[in-house]
Amino acid sequence: MVLIVEDDENLAGLVAEMLRGAGSDTVHFPDANGAVEWLKSHKPELILTDIGLPGISGVQLCDILKAGAATAEIPIIVISGRGSEAHKVEALRAGVDDYLVKPFSGRELLARIEALLRRTRYGGRTGRLLASGGLVLDLDSRRATIAGARLRLLPKEYDLLALFLKRKERVLPFFEIAEAVWGCDAFAARTTIKATAHRLRSKLGGYAACIEPVPGLGYMWTDKEV
Repeated sequence: MVLIVEDDENLAGLVAEMLRGAGSDTVHFPDANGAVEWLKSHKPELILTDIGLPGISGVQLCDILKAGAATAEIPIIVISGRGSEAHKVEALRAGVDDYLVKPFSGRELLARIEALLRRTRYGGRTGRLLASGGLVLDLDSRRATIAGARLRLLPKEYDLLALFLKRKERVLPFFEIAEAVWGCDAFAARTTIKATAHRLRSKLGGYAACIEPVPGLGYMWTDKEV
């Protein structure tokens, strides 16, 4: 079940039709108030929300959901006509998992939904190993290998790579990387993050292309055939 929170009835209808065609049930509310009430007795697999909603905004809705024990783990994708860096950063800080700017293609939306649901459903079943193709990280021994050959990574390079593999297919903003890997403010660490990512890419061979810079925001790991 996918919850759609969108005040544009035509767009909501098109998205719902597309999702039903892909095998997902949907429920739609034109505002956040109705969605919050519905969520008191239902738990969807994923939420799609606009930012510019009447009353409670989409960002405020995300704040409410991430603060609730029953809703904190529900993945959220923002679909919005507001594509500025400031709007994206605000949404990401509120806990949004992905941000898609209107207009968007149906194929891209479905691909992002599938990737997010795949992580949610199966992300916790890999035990103490993380992998992307032939690239494998052993979290217990802190070994990284490609096709069995060990990579010589510095501690922060390893930590950054582990973060990428844990959170594949989603934008990781600088502030989130800084807090997770360095435990500090993003603005102080942005140069360090970029330098570490550059060194890491130089050691990954063909897998370097999996680390995609997101201008003004951070990085995203996308699995690729190598």
